[in-house]
Amino acid sequence: MMSATYQAVQGQSVWTGESLENDPTWRVQITEAQQAELKESLALVKNKGLGLRDLNQENFPLGTATQELAQQIVDAVKNGRGFIVLRGFPVHGQSDDDIRLMYLGLGQHLGTCISQDPQSVLIADVKEKGIDKTPLTRAYGSKHPTRLHVDLGDVVGLLGVRQAPIGALSTIASSTAVYNEFVRQHPEWLPLACEGFHWDRFAEQKEWEEPYSPTKIPVFSFADNGQLSVRYNRSWINAGALRRDIPFTDQEQAILDFFDATARSLALTVRVHPGDVYFASNYLVLHGRDQYEESADTPFEQRRLFLRVWFNIPEIRQFSDEAIVRFGLSSHGNIGWTSRELSQGKNLTPGHQRARLESTARV
Repeated sequence: MMSATYQAVQGQSVWTGESLENDPTWRVQITEAQQAELKESLALVKNKGLGLRDLNQENFPLGTATQELAQQIVDAVKNGRGFIVLRGFPVHGQSDDDIRLMYLGLGQHLGTCISQDPQSVLIADVKEKGIDKTPLTRAYGSKHPTRLHVDLGDVVGLLGVRQAPIGALSTIASSTAVYNEFVRQHPEWLPLACEGFHWDRFAEQKEWEEPYSPTKIPVFSFADNGQLSVRYNRSWINAGALRRDIPFTDQEQAILDFFDATARSLALTVRVHPGDVYFASNYLVLHGRDQYEESADTPFEQRRLFLRVWFNIPEIRQFSDEAIVRFGLSSHGNIGWTSRELSQGKNLTPGHQRARLESTARV
């Protein structure tokens, strides 16, 4: 728990969209050598007949140039601004399945990729699936806008494969900058924000698990070394209150509304083109997307497609309570399992603990 005096945080993770408009250093071009190495690794995997759940650092080796890129990604999300945007991932001329193999192969060198939904996917297809968004459903199967939020693993990666012709602008915001605005404008709300909220599980838990997080997840929390972690997703928090049938108090509502408005005002807007991919720390950075439109006669297999990965990085930071702040959101249902655990069927019966981390630290 924080002290009664709240101080603004400083460092590279504190930024605004306006401050980055004329700063190109958050964008990185994937080189031709790195593209070639990814394709070479893909060829090795395909020759062996390996699938997504088979991929690891040994059977998807990275060349020297791509190892340097992986290092750059981890440095950015762990020690830098908290995010990085890459351009030039080799999607053109590749099948969707081959792109998935290259993307997850790279991801397994960044950390430990974990499953994301009831189907235990290690790569989620973010596209319009005709799903009606309700207060108790997840939003990534819909073309409707998504508020700025965090996902459940340490880091989220989103790769553009096909883009919509209208809309779909991505937004990225510094959650530490949002915290600083709480300090500046509403420090009286911080004790309640640090206490946090219950998050819903959108009916994706196992029958032996609770339908929402049994403990509150703090929006803002500080480790003993002073590192701030921010965990915020309005949809999951709203659904938690609805599921528990306990409405927000006026102050809780004000906190959530102020967070949303402040994040929007500080956000960086990015047009993610095919071959662009961004990685963002879910403790330092929020991400979202505008609504988009596609032609009604666009075949399903040609619709806008983004590929999402979640992965955990060893020693990414310190936490006030790792079990709650870090793993309290990714430990239910078929979410949060590694490829090895999924292959062993550990997600199917009670009593198994998630490994969460299977790779050694790159940094």
